[in-house]
Amino acid sequence: MPARIFKVDPKQFDPQCLSEAAGILRSGGIVAFPTETVYGLGAAAENPEAVARLCELKGRPKDQPLTLHLADPAEAEKHAGQIPRLARLLMNRYWPGPLTLILPGKSGEPVGLRAPSHPVARELLRQAGAPVVATSANPHGQPDATDAEAVTACFGDRIEAMVDGGPAILKQASAVVRVDEQGYKVLRQGIITHEMVHQLLVGKDILFVCTGNSCRSPMAEALFRKYLARKLSVAEDDLRQLGYSIHSAGISAIDGGVASSLAVKVMKDMECDLTRHTTRQLTGEMVEEADRIYTLGLTHYQQLLQRYPHLEEKLSMLAEESVADPIGGNIDAYWQCAREIEEGVRRVLENF
Repeated sequence: MPARIFKVDPKQFDPQCLSEAAGILRSGGIVAFPTETVYGLGAAAENPEAVARLCELKGRPKDQPLTLHLADPAEAEKHAGQIPRLARLLMNRYWPGPLTLILPGKSGEPVGLRAPSHPVARELLRQAGAPVVATSANPHGQPDATDAEAVTACFGDRIEAMVDGGPAILKQASAVVRVDEQGYKVLRQGIITHEMVHQLLVGKDILFVCTGNSCRSPMAEALFRKYLARKLSVAEDDLRQLGYSIHSAGISAIDGGVASSLAVKVMKDMECDLTRHTTRQLTGEMVEEADRIYTLGLTHYQQLLQRYPHLEEKLSMLAEESVADPIGGNIDAYWQCAREIEEGVRRVLENF
């Protein structure tokens, strides 16, 4: 039996015209519908038979779970476990929109979530009134279907309904990003690229903070610049052209001072140059403009959190424990300090 076809103008439509298609979803049918990326095939998530048939139609490997499609981004709370901070940043920036997030689920298993921005998709999902799993409306491994005609060519009378909302706008699948407490990984790029995700989650204005800005934070700045350049396979001087601003300041620093001579020596041996460093006192403007702030000690972290509690999400300690201030110590104290900072920098850069 041919699929029921419901033609809908996404710019102007009566929600009532989707009620029958939503009913087909609730009763266990497979419904094709438009999103801003490509067309999808949907089924009621709580109907095992419908989900099994959807997987069979798609020819999708069993180890690739389907994605829950949400009418409202707020519904993510119902399906995900504790939502990591990085995931919330992505939700706030790109939902509703062309982004699928793989998050820790309430059962402990990962769950894929997507909140499409297409008005027809959102209304259909809202009227379905229950979780809907969906996948792109093309056989596994074949080109994405970007209009109703392509879906019909693939599945013909093997689905119950087709919501025809005209051609998809973006014509490429959503980006897929996995986020957990350990960090994030871009599994598939879309209109949202790896660089866009990276800039949002990590930021490009990186600030290191200690007390006097004469040894610990300048060493962290220099080592971070060195290893970030290596990771990106560019020269350190090219980082600014890529938009990165890496700098340091001290809570009690005096503007215009120089780096500690022993810090300069240790950094030289580690292929970093502090000879041109001048100390800077931390200002509120620096803190507000920074995307990420790394403190070298617990006291610095506590002081900043007390002054700027609204910036807690972008504030971290560079190392798990405070890096001891080497001021007044010998060269060995500076080497120990540098090694602790280097370890912290490498750890941070693992998620860059």
